[in-house]
Amino acid sequence: MQVSLVVTGSRGDVQPFIALGRALEARGHTVTLATHEDFEGLVGEAGLDFAALPGSPRDFLAHPALAEALQQGASLFRAARKVPRQSPEHNRRLAARIAEVCSGADLVVNSILSRIMFEDDGTAPWCSLSWWPLNPTAEWPAMMAPQAKLGGAYNRLTHRLAGMLDSVTMGGYRKDAGLSKLPFGKPYGNLGREVPLICPVSRALFTEPSDWPELSHITGYWFWDREWSPSPELEKFMADGTPPVTLSFGSIWPVHPPAKTLEKVLDVVRSHDRRLVLVGGGPDTVPDDVFRVDDVHYPWLFPRSSVVIHHGGCNTTGEALRSGTAQVVVPTFGDAPFWAAQVHALGVAPKPVPYAKFTAEALDTALGTALNDEKLRARAASVGETVRAEDGTGKAVGIMEEWVRRWREQRAAESAA
Repeated sequence: MQVSLVVTGSRGDVQPFIALGRALEARGHTVTLATHEDFEGLVGEAGLDFAALPGSPRDFLAHPALAEALQQGASLFRAARKVPRQSPEHNRRLAARIAEVCSGADLVVNSILSRIMFEDDGTAPWCSLSWWPLNPTAEWPAMMAPQAKLGGAYNRLTHRLAGMLDSVTMGGYRKDAGLSKLPFGKPYGNLGREVPLICPVSRALFTEPSDWPELSHITGYWFWDREWSPSPELEKFMADGTPPVTLSFGSIWPVHPPAKTLEKVLDVVRSHDRRLVLVGGGPDTVPDDVFRVDDVHYPWLFPRSSVVIHHGGCNTTGEALRSGTAQVVVPTFGDAPFWAAQVHALGVAPKPVPYAKFTAEALDTALGTALNDEKLRARAASVGETVRAEDGTGKAVGIMEEWVRRWREQRAAESAA
């Protein structure tokens, strides 16, 4: 079947869709991956057909107002208010382009971000992906809410409030694009009930609660194992001495002052007699005990590191978990504080160091724990074994194939009635 994968966001959003596309093609399906032009080379490297969507994640992540907003706390809604919105014309073009790349597909798969600009015209089955457990439940609070253990009533209330905030956020974009309104307070209400909703995170973190609807699934992470080799210089750096600390802030690097961030982190790393690998950010010129690399395969680098310091994105967190390496999380906004709290609760990371409190003293405490707490390091290794044993993309493809079969049977039955 012809599958259209539609994803907006950062590389952390796009790369799991590449993994899914590869798994679908391995099962004999034809895949087109639609995303921003920033990632055309990455999609091409994976051998998938590419379709360009308007816009770039840099329009939001590299905007100067974002760093200013995040200094006041990790609120995504504050950040969204500070950074200027895309124009109505842009939103109309994005929705039209998404409709174009979905036309004629046998299956459409979107993320909850790209779902905002997707209109179901009833001609093909579709499903959606959420980077965190999205369906309301009495078992845990909504992702954006304080992760307090106050019981089922509190948990359900947080999900209700989250639905209202989602409606407020989504409503303007869909109105600009000329799309139909979604139910207020439940804009994602049909996900997991009428169409599959898949959460590609490890079952070491979450399993489906009993009060979730039938079509909600947690599959395990979607990892893309690239054909990638390190440079001789990187290999030599990693082999020369004690395993270094890796610092990777991914798409959120633009909010970190390059030179000041490196100076702060490196002073702490040196105090623990370690060297540093700097991934994708920081100043162009670095000292001899720092190796700077723009693009690296995490499954190669992270297991060779003593600790991974990262920003808390869902899929960087997944790669750190898979590696079995202790981690320190410096969460910024969005789902990052949620994942930082989850890996701390799982016992594989010390208490998070929030962006607004990212001091040398706080980092020193966290890094010391990650390097020297043998119980934490053993737990990280054990969780890594669990994550590596999961086949997230394989499970997801099976869910999608079964959904297409069911959808077609339902349509055939309706036509015959």
